[in-house]
Amino acid sequence: MSIISLQFFILFFITCAVFFMLPAKIQWIWLLIVSIGFYYSQMYYSIAGLVFFFAIVFVNWAGTQFLDENNSLKKNIYSLTVIFDVITLVLFKYSKFLYEIILAIGKLFKADLTNDICGYIVYYTQENCPERISYFMLILIAYITDVYWGKSRALKNPAKILLFTSYFPLMTSGPIVTFEEMENQLFGEKHRFSYDRCVRGMERVLWGLFKKMVISERLAVIVSRIYDYYEVYNGLYIFVAAALFAFQLYCDFSGLMDIVLGISEVLGIYLPENFNTPFYSVNLSEFWRRWHITLGGFLRDYVLYPIQRSKGFKNLRKWSKNHLGKGYEKRFNIPLYLSLLVSWFLIGLWHGGGWNYIFGVGLYMWAVIVIGEIMTPVFAWIVKVLHINTECATYTFFLRLRTFILFMFGLSFFRAKTLKDGFLMWKSAFYRFNPWIFFDESFFNMGLDRREWGILIFGMILLFIVSYISQKRDVRDFIKEQNFVAKLAVFAVLFVMIIVYGYYGADFNAADFIYGRF
Repeated sequence: MSIISLQFFILFFITCAVFFMLPAKIQWIWLLIVSIGFYYSQMYYSIAGLVFFFAIVFVNWAGTQFLDENNSLKKNIYSLTVIFDVITLVLFKYSKFLYEIILAIGKLFKADLTNDICGYIVYYTQENCPERISYFMLILIAYITDVYWGKSRALKNPAKILLFTSYFPLMTSGPIVTFEEMENQLFGEKHRFSYDRCVRGMERVLWGLFKKMVISERLAVIVSRIYDYYEVYNGLYIFVAAALFAFQLYCDFSGLMDIVLGISEVLGIYLPENFNTPFYSVNLSEFWRRWHITLGGFLRDYVLYPIQRSKGFKNLRKWSKNHLGKGYEKRFNIPLYLSLLVSWFLIGLWHGGGWNYIFGVGLYMWAVIVIGEIMTPVFAWIVKVLHINTECATYTFFLRLRTFILFMFGLSFFRAKTLKDGFLMWKSAFYRFNPWIFFDESFFNMGLDRREWGILIFGMILLFIVSYISQKRDVRDFIKEQNFVAKLAVFAVLFVMIIVYGYYGADFNAADFIYGRF
């Protein structure tokens, strides 16, 4: 069941109607029933996948029961539980990727390193992989780590950790939450119906649907045509496709987050933001602090900081200070760059078992950020020598454009079928210089006619206007200040745009969100 299907919104209406009539003590039980039912439908009614999900949650619940007390086995139990989680994630999500690596190594040395059992394991895990495992495994790892650190309490009731893990808006594509953020909202508060909250939540849902159905789905038509046939659509087509895919992915993923957060807000449960106008960033570090915020927060708190506090990295910092001098942090911060390397590798790997992911949204981003840090004194010297005014709007625009281009290039490998295809595509970008494609009928023969392009351009303009305003204030607060007729008009325009001008092409699939595949 897709979160943008009619069936889901019927389910959501029934969920709200029952939820607000129930006493506070059992509201969470109703949410659990709905969440398990919704998740089961997302698993395409796979009993095996659901059983694996229950088993994973149970193991983590059992592990936390030994972490509240200071006992000699505490560290070992925590380590074993996390190792179980990591192995489970690798087995279900990356078994095919590892199998292909083993085959490649065997081919290199002219040896068969696999057997029928390996092939069966890959097939079975791929067929029965619990949906959204990339999200709920990180939620569980964060939870058990917080219990081990003493930041959160261990839940005694396994049904409660089951709801925390499977809360139905989260079982789409996140955001990645912590128990501290959700405990009181799920199990402590009495949630009552609020008209104002319902209006605000549905405004956000409609805006998310607008970004998905009006903008993202149209961009997907052009992007798919060029990426799938980059040998034909070479030259400047490649630059156009890379730029449009960046906006397609943003509208797809942030649109999904708007729907998820809006739905949850109607229930009175507030989820953390996952986007904060990333295209207004002036460097890649800032960009990734504004894009997929909860994933970055997880890796910062549960990977980067623990690595930097580890004994090995403390010794490395000591070595750097002795050999590179006291101010090595300002010149070449080896410990920081290595810990960032691990984090960015994991970011790339998390997005998918493929070298195109590891390179495009992992190692490439790390390299650009590190080179930028190392070159900071050089950039400052250039600015000083050329007497560049860094306070003017044109300089800020230059920084934002530079950041977008750097991000766009790396993201193009995310969209490419393989790492090799990504490089071949960019090679074809320099086959010829063909600016005439912007003035002839080229882009009207790729799946969108003039009318469709007009709707897309209108949607993009509206997107930029809303994004610009949202940097200064909440757009929904602005709408709330208007009279009833103006608020009704906003609802009507968005609703009509989605129903009448939403793109439902031949390849449209209501369940198909890009980040939903992870």
